[in-house]
Amino acid sequence: MMTTYFTITLLISSICGLGILLLHEAPARLRFYICLMILVTWLTPWQFMQFQAVSNSFTLPLNILTEFKWNIPEAVIQNPSDIAPVIEQSTFPLFSFYWLWLAAFAIGLVLFFKDLVSYVKLHRDWIKHSTLDNQTWKTAQITQPNCDIRRINSDSPGMATGLTKPIIWLDNNQQDAEKIRTIVLHELTHIRQHDPIWLWAITLMQRLFWWNPLVGLTANYARKQMELSCDEQCKKHLPEGNYQLQLIKLTLQVNKQQQALQMPAVLQMSGTPAFNLQRINKLNKEHKMKKRYVVVMASLLSLTSWIGFSNATVNSQQPVNFDDKNSSLIDVLHALNDKDFTGAEAQLTKLANNIDSFKATDQAKIWKLHAHTLYELDANNPQIITYIDKAVALEESLTATELLPILHMAQSLAASQGRWDKQISYSDKWFEIADDNLDKKKILYLTAISHYKLKQTATSIKLLDELVAINEIQGYQPEETWLNMLFGNHVESENWIEALAVQEKLAMLYPSEKNLKQLENMSQIKTASRIEKISKPL
Repeated sequence: MMTTYFTITLLISSICGLGILLLHEAPARLRFYICLMILVTWLTPWQFMQFQAVSNSFTLPLNILTEFKWNIPEAVIQNPSDIAPVIEQSTFPLFSFYWLWLAAFAIGLVLFFKDLVSYVKLHRDWIKHSTLDNQTWKTAQITQPNCDIRRINSDSPGMATGLTKPIIWLDNNQQDAEKIRTIVLHELTHIRQHDPIWLWAITLMQRLFWWNPLVGLTANYARKQMELSCDEQCKKHLPEGNYQLQLIKLTLQVNKQQQALQMPAVLQMSGTPAFNLQRINKLNKEHKMKKRYVVVMASLLSLTSWIGFSNATVNSQQPVNFDDKNSSLIDVLHALNDKDFTGAEAQLTKLANNIDSFKATDQAKIWKLHAHTLYELDANNPQIITYIDKAVALEESLTATELLPILHMAQSLAASQGRWDKQISYSDKWFEIADDNLDKKKILYLTAISHYKLKQTATSIKLLDELVAINEIQGYQPEETWLNMLFGNHVESENWIEALAVQEKLAMLYPSEKNLKQLENMSQIKTASRIEKISKPL
């Protein structure tokens, strides 16, 4: 599933990068919006995106992932039937990619919170060491005050901060009316374009994806486009050449001073010397909206939307093609290995809606995986037995090799829910087609427990005697739990002679204090008809 995510994000990011190159002469705001598209792409969980077709007439012409098989290893495509059932795996990676992903996001949130705390402290310090100067609006020849202007000692000519109550910060050394007008107009344009809000959003994305160099580069480029966009708007409101001239004076002044404050959520009029030179060069060119730029943006939006949503699962009754089937089953297995049981359950539900389009062996896999997934989500869910029953019901279409693992799993699931009758039913089917000593011993013991729970002690004793005999023939001593279960069955049947014999074997093979004490108690029994029932297993 993560392969799907990275494939789509990298494809869309590459196409957006091409769009930026094609729009290098366009207004900077267009490139800024493309940067936002890239950042949103990385934040979108494409592997979970799903939509439902309203009608059969709505279909996408091509699923770019399944058509070119960019998200499926070639070896797996060639041999889809060789996929090992996940349920047989006894261990999963303890530190899966899913948890690494969550850990990275947690670190990003901590970094963003650190930025937020630093910003609040800095803002309070600026308020404390600044003075209100709203008379500057008149100096800037702006009759309607839009926000507060405060004077502060700063290395930057002007700055803007604030989400709900923006503030323009003006350096105390700025006394020239033309420069003041330029600075105030520049920062006010930022505020009118909601750039403080955009800046916080970009900062959040950059922190969440601190490990991703592409997101970092995109975020820094977006900040630059924000400044260039502001320059283009300011140029329109001042006499020809005036804004460029004042910007040159301000940047030359800043370049002679120490480096400006590096705070990601503060809009500063000045930048690095190289970027200031780039801004001035850009202002010497016209950046008007042209039809070809509109065409490029429309094409970009259409293409990126197609790539993103072409991977969404169409929930319709149309048959699933062969490649989609294999891709979906592989995605389920990846989700289970990542312990993404919620995602796996959602995919399995989609596959179950089209179950008739699969061959019998794949249908059995789907029902079996669905039962396993539900068990991981809620071990007491009654649908677990319903799904495993559907897999078992396909026994006529399955080989013994395919059916035995299903029956093995079915017995464990039935026992875990206390469905002893179902466990016995599954074990009867298993014994009809198999006689494997390794699995047989496990199933004999589990079936003996089921009969004991159902008060069918005679059958339970028969199975346990067979189990003990198999081990002794193989040269092994019977396990203590088996003998305890056998002893309990004889006690339940009030067969005290056999119970005493089993307890003697227990004390001999496993001479623990508990077993020796229980043997002593049994040995003191004088009359079998007046014995009270003593400790039982389970």
